[in-house]
Amino acid sequence: MNETDHRLLALVDGVVDMDEERLPLLTLREAQAAVVLLRLLAENGGEGSYAARHLWGNLERRLPTEGAPT
Repeated sequence: MNETDHRLLALVDGVVDMDEERLPLLTLREAQAAVVLLRLLAENGGEGSYAARHLWGNLERRLPTEGAPT
């Protein structure tokens, strides 16, 4: 894992650690698009791919299963 992944994971995991309030910032379609984009970044294997995979999993678990992106 590189420095970018460490920095990004600290931001993502900090929300869980601090039990920070979640805000409804995205529509369902925007969230689905974000999951697809994160998956592409994660599969690229470049800088930030580990953090993208982590965030992708976090978001995908919260999406409704019906109509989930493929």
